[in-house]
Amino acid sequence: MSLRKHTWRVPVYFLLVVGSAVFSVPFLWMATTSFKVDRELYAKGLRFVPMSPVPRAKSPYVDDRYFEDVEPPAHEGFTREVARIARATGAELPGDVDADEAYDDIALGLTKRLASRIPAEVWNKGSREEVLAAAEGQIDRAMVESTAASVLRRFSMGRLQAWSAELQRQVLGEGEGPDGRPRQLSERLENLTPEVATLSDRAEKGLRYASVNYEFTKGDSIVLDRTFDLDFGAEALARVQLYMRPDDTWHELHLTVERLGRRYVAERAIVLSDFEWRMATWQWPGPDDESTKIKTWEVLREAGGRPDGGAVLDDPGKVRLTFELRRTGKVGAWWNKIARNYRLVLDHIPFWRYVRVSLFLVVANVLLAVFASSLVAYAFARQKWPGREVLFVLVLATMMIPHQVMMIPQFLIWKNLGGYDTLAPLWMGAAFGNAFFIFLLRQFMKGIPRDLEDAARIDGCGFLRIYWHVILPLIKPSLAAIAIFTFLGAWNNFMGPLIYIADQRLYPLAFGLYAFSVQVNANPALTMAGSFLMTVPVIVVFFFAQRYFIQGVTLTGMKG
Repeated sequence: MSLRKHTWRVPVYFLLVVGSAVFSVPFLWMATTSFKVDRELYAKGLRFVPMSPVPRAKSPYVDDRYFEDVEPPAHEGFTREVARIARATGAELPGDVDADEAYDDIALGLTKRLASRIPAEVWNKGSREEVLAAAEGQIDRAMVESTAASVLRRFSMGRLQAWSAELQRQVLGEGEGPDGRPRQLSERLENLTPEVATLSDRAEKGLRYASVNYEFTKGDSIVLDRTFDLDFGAEALARVQLYMRPDDTWHELHLTVERLGRRYVAERAIVLSDFEWRMATWQWPGPDDESTKIKTWEVLREAGGRPDGGAVLDDPGKVRLTFELRRTGKVGAWWNKIARNYRLVLDHIPFWRYVRVSLFLVVANVLLAVFASSLVAYAFARQKWPGREVLFVLVLATMMIPHQVMMIPQFLIWKNLGGYDTLAPLWMGAAFGNAFFIFLLRQFMKGIPRDLEDAARIDGCGFLRIYWHVILPLIKPSLAAIAIFTFLGAWNNFMGPLIYIADQRLYPLAFGLYAFSVQVNANPALTMAGSFLMTVPVIVVFFFAQRYFIQGVTLTGMKG
C-alpha cells in the first residue's frame, strides 16, 4: 500500500529532470560556444562540443582537420585520384613537410573547391570518369599551391621592432651581420636551443619571415635571445612588437626584457592559437591600462634577477630580448582554449569597471527599493489614515501605465534636473518605491497578527520602532524576493543606460556588453563569452536565495 501510494512521484521526478535538462540546453550552448574559435563557428553542421585543441609536438605540420567536414562524391577512391591529379601539376610544396601527408589533405581541399566549380549535374549525377575529367580540367598548379597554403601550419616570426615614448620606431636586428652581408630575419635572434628548433628564412606573397621549425620530442622549450643597440636609448623604450603567425598548436610564447639593470617578464603569455598573421605587443604599465581602450598589448612586470644568476643587462643604450616558446600539454591546451575568448572580452572592454558600476547600481537599487517599498506598504497595511484606500488604488493604477509611455517624460525630468550622463536616474528612482513591491508587501503584512503590534506599542514602541523591530523580521522572505527581483532588474538594465548614459566610463555591464558586441561585429563566440560572464552572478544569487524567493512569492505568512 505504501509503495503504491508513492508511485506517482516517479513520473513527476522524471518530468522534472527532463524539464531541467531541456531548459539547461541554451545555457550549456552558450557556455560551450564561448570556448570555440572562429573556424568552428562557421563550420558545416551543428557542433555542440568544441573542437579539441591539439598541442602538436612538431611544426611545421599539415592540419588534417581543416577540411575534415568535406564530403566527396560517392565514387570509390575519388580523393586519391584528385591527389594524383594535384601531383601531376608539378606544384611546389615546402621541403620541411611530408608531401604524402600533405597531398591527402590537399585533395580534400581541392574537392571542396571543385564542388563549387564543376556543374551540379556533373558533380552530383555524373559517372566517376566524367567527374574526374571535369576535375582534371579545373585543377592547375596555382590552385594546388593555394590549397596547400591553407593546410600548412608553421610558427613564423616577421619584423621585430621597438618604440620609444616619443613614438620613434626602430626595427631591431637590421643592418649588416658579422660577415658584412645584410642580416636575415632568421639571424636577428640567436637560437639557444638548436637541438630543439631551427630557424630558416622564407617568403610568402612578398612577405619575408623566419620559420621556426621545432620538435618538442627533443626538449620542452625553445629560447631565442639577442641584445640590441637602441637608437633612442633604453630609458626611452616604451613598447616591443613582433609581427608573427601562430601555428595553432596552443603552445605559449613568453618574453623577457632586460634594460637598465632590471629584468621584466610579460604578465601573460601569447598563446599560439589560430594561424593568421597578427602583431604581438608588449609594453610597461601605464595610464592606458586603466583606460577604456581595447587592450592589444601584454604588460611587462619587473621580475627580479635572472634565474641562472647571471648579470642583468645595464647598458643604457642596449636592451636584451629573450623569447621562450614553451610546450603545452593537453590539459594546458584545453585551458588556453577555454580562457582565450574570455581574455579577449577582458581585453576589449574595461570589464571590471563595468562590474563596479553594476554592483553600485544593484546595491543602491536593492537597498532603496526594499526600504521605500516596505515603509510605504507598512503605512498602507498597518496604519489607519484618511484616503488610504483611494491612494492605494492610485498606486496600483500606476502598474497599468506602460513603461514606454513614461520614458520620454522621465528623460525630460532627469535632464532638467541635471541627471543626464550621470548614474542618478538609474538608482534614485528606487527611493520612491515600486507599486508591485508595495502590493506584495502589503498583502504579506496584513497576515501578521495585530497582537504583536499591540504588545510592542504597550512596551513603548512607536511607529518606526514597530516597523523596524517587529514587522521587518517577519517579512524577510518577501523582502528577499523583492531584493532578487530588484537585483535582476538593475543587473540586466539595458534601456536605462541606453537613454541616460553617454560616457563609456559609466556603462554598467549590460550596456557595456552591447557596446562590446558592436565592436566585435557580433562575433558569436566572444558575445557568448561576455554573456556567460554576465549570467553567472545571476545564477549564483538565485541558487543561494531560491528558498527565500519561493517563500516570498507564495506569500506564506503567519495567520492570526
